[in-house]
Amino acid sequence: MRKTKAESAQTREALLNAALTVFYERGVSQASLQEIASQAGMTRGALYWHFRNKEDLFDALFQHFFNQLTQSMALEIAAQSPDIWNKFTQSALHDFEQLADNEDYFKFLYILHLNCEHTKQNEKVVTLLRKYQEMWHTLLQQTFAVCVQQGILPANLNLQAAVLYFQSLVMGLTESWLINPSRFDIKRIAPAFIKTALCTLQYSPDLRLEADPT
Repeated sequence: MRKTKAESAQTREALLNAALTVFYERGVSQASLQEIASQAGMTRGALYWHFRNKEDLFDALFQHFFNQLTQSMALEIAAQSPDIWNKFTQSALHDFEQLADNEDYFKFLYILHLNCEHTKQNEKVVTLLRKYQEMWHTLLQQTFAVCVQQGILPANLNLQAAVLYFQSLVMGLTESWLINPSRFDIKRIAPAFIKTALCTLQYSPDLRLEADPT
């Protein structure tokens, strides 16, 4: 009997949850489709009905979490929102709150930072990871560009350096906590780090474009 759309959506969600668990426990390169199907209580045939391969599963997981995190900022950019700086600040803080409070988001970021092996065997998955990193880079660059236009950030801000700085801070803090969550309270530390980073973007001369000597 043919499944309804709702049943098909439930099956797909169950497979994604299973993939999240197996990738978290085993690492992406070591995980097999059979393990993921078994974790979901399904056959490999059921899995293949929804996903072509492991890379397709990984991409679907990334789309799910990435869209949740970036959709609101994409709307702010498109609207050239006058409140974009505050929304960006809230979004950055919310990401760290999610990391601490949402088990699925914790597992997802653990996979990206610690369980996504950069090996030839895992090359297609690493390529997907880099694609989404570039999408995040573009989103940050567009956000900062709007803030420059609105006078919130300096007109001579070096956008490339600013994005690299902010990405490095977020990724470094995230990975440090994922390696040893008991080392510090991420929900207490993250706001101070984000506040410092935003002040640096606004006022640090080291993130400005060099003046043309001519």
